[in-house]
Amino acid sequence: MSTSKRLCAPLIVMFGMIVAMVGFAGPANAQPYVPTATVSVSDQTPAAGSSLTFCGADFQAGETVTITLDNGTAYPSVVADSSGAFCTTLVLGATLTGTHTLTATGTTSGSTASIGITVAGVTASVVPPATAGLAFTGAAVLGIGALGALILMGGAALVFVGRRRKVNA
Repeated sequence: MSTSKRLCAPLIVMFGMIVAMVGFAGPANAQPYVPTATVSVSDQTPAAGSSLTFCGADFQAGETVTITLDNGTAYPSVVADSSGAFCTTLVLGATLTGTHTLTATGTTSGSTASIGITVAGVTASVVPPATAGLAFTGAAVLGIGALGALILMGGAALVFVGRRRKVNA
């Protein structure tokens, strides 16, 4: 095999591997950051018939927020301020007992946040608000890593095959 053919073959193979690697690479894309609405209460273990302060944050500015209890009770809606926050006082029913969930829903954005309360001394349980998750900002590394390993093994094989053989003449 001539020297030029021995030099061209590995270059062609490496060029083909590089083209394949670029073909498998995907673009990085990220979702825009959207703050998750949150709510809080002044007392998570209120007594039946008492009042509590219900506050929310990260709603749209000026948005009307409806407040409901999981038993179907609807409280008067409130309007979020310029920072998307609100606070209101809720009066619980005199016969309300047990574990319940207060939910705030933005009428414009559809943002929803909930919190659990326990009426009449049962332990409180907090229901976390829905999370948006983290933005995807990279690529699938398993495929690219496997391709890199394949390229390294191919390069090692080419070096092994391309060694000069000792000719006994």
